[in-house]
Amino acid sequence: MAMIDPKGIGARIIFRRGTATVVPRVPARQGWLAARYSVVSPGTELRHLLATADEDDHAAGYMTVTDSLDGGQLLTPVPHGADAQPDDHRALPIPPGTRPEHVAVARFQLIAALGLRRWMSDNRVSEPVVVIGGGPVALGCVLELKRRGVAQVVAVTRHPRPAAAVIPDVTMLTEPPGVATQTFVIDCTGRPTRALAMVTPGGLLGLLGTPGDAADLSSAAVHRQGVAVVGMHELAGHSDQARRSAFETVLGWVGDTVDIDAVPRWFARFPGERAGPFYAALAGNRRGTAPFVILEWS
Repeated sequence: MAMIDPKGIGARIIFRRGTATVVPRVPARQGWLAARYSVVSPGTELRHLLATADEDDHAAGYMTVTDSLDGGQLLTPVPHGADAQPDDHRALPIPPGTRPEHVAVARFQLIAALGLRRWMSDNRVSEPVVVIGGGPVALGCVLELKRRGVAQVVAVTRHPRPAAAVIPDVTMLTEPPGVATQTFVIDCTGRPTRALAMVTPGGLLGLLGTPGDAADLSSAAVHRQGVAVVGMHELAGHSDQARRSAFETVLGWVGDTVDIDAVPRWFARFPGERAGPFYAALAGNRRGTAPFVILEWS
């Protein structure tokens, strides 16, 4: 989603000096929509949280759901708990009655859906795809590959209880399958060097996880291996309408496919006012096992 105001007007959680502070709610601005719940992006938020140890404060989050004026809801890129403008052109409509868990899954699957448009053609679904990572971005990527009909999906993660293990026909590995052995690899960790080593000459490396500013890939290695490296940022080259259309498609598929009650370990829900211990654990590298975390604001 689009960048938010770093000062986060109306934000309920502020990152300050490396810790997360929950602040009192202020009255909603006239004509604006109050937050109902929001979805945590652990990787992005952890980077912002740690950066405030030496930099300015930063509002936490950018996936907040409000009621809409037509009886449904809107997912808008404003900080956790902040109210939103009803006519925000970046907002993604949510049909009435949609469960928050389905919204959380679809929001992360949307990242992969937009990124995969550039290289996952219909005639390639028979080829195996390796996904590196065990967080919500990786899980959303695995689900999107299955939605697209990819027959062979391999998920590589050292997560002690990987969420993707319950998805049918997904091969789980704790170690990479080998050097220069894979045609298609998608890195969801933001640390793509290891993923590059796995790609066979002439293969493709997708960067779905956001690398840090200091991360780098060897241009010499890319050249020698003839590897195509594809940036998969969800805002790169996609119109608002394209994002809304993709989200509608993905959300419908998730609602029909993901049985929330059958995968309770995928989700954690708690009041946003109690988010302090969650962020303290995140900063201490003690991330919970649930890939999708929902903060409730009403």
